[in-house]
Amino acid sequence: MLAAYISARVDANKAIFIFSSTGIGLLIAIATKLQSLGTCIKFLYIGALVAFFVAVCSTLLVHIRNAKAIESYIRNEGNEKAMDFKLKTWKYINYVSFAIGLALSLVFTIVGLFLNK
Repeated sequence: MLAAYISARVDANKAIFIFSSTGIGLLIAIATKLQSLGTCIKFLYIGALVAFFVAVCSTLLVHIRNAKAIESYIRNEGNEKAMDFKLKTWKYINYVSFAIGLALSLVFTIVGLFLNK
């Protein structure tokens, strides 16, 4: 059960990492079309890019914290509550930044379609 739980968490983090990295790549690929769009749309673009970048970085930090937490639990050392709090905080940042990146990308795409006639 523990292995399945850890595997599911790791798979979710891998998916966020892959989708966020792809989002960054796609946003960079369409950067040349930004000159014709307004300032508000450019801010949406930058917000989505930053949110995906934060999601990628926080995914890496979650993996590092997971490894440290598992090692700490095995060795019975350290403050487990402090480790859990840091890990939960980074997971929250990870999920929220990914959701913000998705939402901003969606709004950027919809508005860009209507303004780019």
